[in-house]
Amino acid sequence: MSISRFSRSMKLFDVANEYVVGGVHSNFRYREPHPIYFSRAKGSRLWDADGNEYIDCVINMGACILGHGHPRVVEAVKSALDDGLTVGLEPEISVEVSRMLTRMVPSAESVRFSNTGTEAVMHAIHIARGFTGRYKIAKLEGGYNGWYDYVSVSGHPPLDKAGPPEEPVPILSSAGLAKDVAESTVIIPFNNIEATERIISKHREDLAAVIIEPVMFNVGCALPKKGYLEALRKLTEEYGIVLIFDEVITGFRSAPGGAQEYFGVTPDMSVFGKAIANGFALSAVVGKREIMETIHPRRGKVAYAGTYNSNYISLAAARVVLSELSDGRVQKYLHEAGAKLAKRFNEMAEEIGVKARLQHFAGKFQVYFTDREVIDYRSAVSCDAKKYTVFYESMLNSGIFMLPSHTIHHGVTAAHMDGDIEAILSSMRKALMEVKKHSPD
Repeated sequence: MSISRFSRSMKLFDVANEYVVGGVHSNFRYREPHPIYFSRAKGSRLWDADGNEYIDCVINMGACILGHGHPRVVEAVKSALDDGLTVGLEPEISVEVSRMLTRMVPSAESVRFSNTGTEAVMHAIHIARGFTGRYKIAKLEGGYNGWYDYVSVSGHPPLDKAGPPEEPVPILSSAGLAKDVAESTVIIPFNNIEATERIISKHREDLAAVIIEPVMFNVGCALPKKGYLEALRKLTEEYGIVLIFDEVITGFRSAPGGAQEYFGVTPDMSVFGKAIANGFALSAVVGKREIMETIHPRRGKVAYAGTYNSNYISLAAARVVLSELSDGRVQKYLHEAGAKLAKRFNEMAEEIGVKARLQHFAGKFQVYFTDREVIDYRSAVSCDAKKYTVFYESMLNSGIFMLPSHTIHHGVTAAHMDGDIEAILSSMRKALMEVKKHSPD
């Protein structure tokens, strides 16, 4: 990173360190030698505190599916602010947005709103435990489902401690978690049907829920093998285990009803966030009515409350977003844009002579420096991180905003036009040439 190009971010970092631990309010935003601080965004573009302009391929971790500052969303939020309602009361609009979700999402017989993906996952797990009377949770090795204690396990486990691939060992992702987390969380390998069946069968009497991302974006972009989601659905039904799809990122992106519609596998419960309100703080827990009844204010036995739940401003944004996403046109464009990026990138990598591949799903993508398909956590972390760093730094210097981790997801939005896609591809060619120059295969 050029010092002169980021001089204001450097100064802001020095000042921030006096008041903020690490200079950032999310550890994920920290980077060496300093974070980049941003000032504004519009459509497919970002501007940092130094005035540098970028084509954004992070898109608020997937939240801004329509692009930054979408005019209809902005107009709806401004109008909602004029109404004066904020939080702590049940707004009329919550009925309409809930109805929209039940009409779009296959698993949504009943809906409850919250604010973040972490909250939604926590509530979904509480509901599953209350419904089944069981306690343990199963999650994917390398999967990210927020920071609730019982899913803060094996997010990025060191391979020398993670156990055999067919029977991963639970590794805590943070200090300060509840004492029983490791004993209460079962780890399953993505895309290994036989191992997953064996592990779930072993713990079937104790498992309240299995929670997974239908597409593993925490490792970049790993798609489910044919039959994996179907096998998981069959197995959980057989054992009376609640199947939860974490659609915080996959939600609404591949189809109006999310990945569950796209893949034709309906879970018992789902959690949504990010794209649901194009970046405004909103999440949702949806599921079968008999399961969701456990949080009924009078008949239920599981607590579900919060001052900011169904906040008026975010619901105003969500009503616009869901209407924009309901007919499938945005999803069609995202699929096409992702396919174009993948085809052209993979052709360039072969032409230049770099072992690299771009994997994509519904406009989300990741670049891996490997000649093998990434299918799970272990195949993702085994890719060449040093080559990715060279690639990432070249992209940043070319004005394409990406993330420094070689196992994280990127993407485009409905606001990324053909010119943006071509600019990204041009920068990718330059970055691949840099990789070739610094580390020839």
